[in-house]
Amino acid sequence: MNRVRYYRDELQEDFAATSGKIDRDCVDGSYRYDRRSPLWQVGVFLLYRLFATPVVWLYTRIWLGIRVVNRRAMKGIGGCFLYLNHTQDIADAFIPTIAAFPKHAHVITGPEAVSIRGIRTLVAMLGAVPLPSRFSAARNFENRLQQLIDEGRAVTVFPEAHIWPYCNFVRHFSDKSFSYPYRTEAPIIAAVVVYRQQRLLPRCHPHITVYLSDPLYPDLSLPEKQARELLRDQAFDFMSCTAAAHHSYAYIRYEKLEPEQLEPEQLEPERE
Repeated sequence: MNRVRYYRDELQEDFAATSGKIDRDCVDGSYRYDRRSPLWQVGVFLLYRLFATPVVWLYTRIWLGIRVVNRRAMKGIGGCFLYLNHTQDIADAFIPTIAAFPKHAHVITGPEAVSIRGIRTLVAMLGAVPLPSRFSAARNFENRLQQLIDEGRAVTVFPEAHIWPYCNFVRHFSDKSFSYPYRTEAPIIAAVVVYRQQRLLPRCHPHITVYLSDPLYPDLSLPEKQARELLRDQAFDFMSCTAAAHHSYAYIRYEKLEPEQLEPEQLEPERE
């Protein structure tokens, strides 16, 4: 396995195995975010609580060695947004279930998560809330977020947007997703995955510790743009400082390519 990966732009580059390979144009105004039929609700309960949660617990506890620090932060706050760094392909769909327990966890995903025929319904039942592909779905998406918050759920956001497997530092991210807690008047929990090198199998994949912040609240007295910038800064400071303080293990090392290291065709042309 190549343990060094080179990047040029930490805001745009994606190292996910499926990057660019799945259709994203699938969530328009006809997409049903909320399905309230009794059969659907029973199916969701059986699938999420009686099947998925035990399987996820076993997988994350045995294979990932997961630990959650400050779980009490989730108690007594009702619905909230969980902001988490994006460093796993499959496991990032499971970590929120463990970190937010006993809350029912949902994950804001790219539209490609519900684009694959045969599993799109299953993915939705397990908690995926896809971003709109088209403007016609925007209102339904926002209504769904408000509904989940009102029901006391935990809605997970990956503000880094792109997957960098086993990245041991927190990348800079936009403040755009912090409009969700402002508009729903909900608190956030900033969370960061920190990697621990295995003692018995040090060359094997590292184990995971998830650190949760105490609740952070949007300042509703500020205009939305200022409030979301402030909340982003608070979340980023907690996540980046925590990862550094606990010496997150670099199973894969990411190194930035400087302009002098790029091939001529990779450089942006000078603008006149």
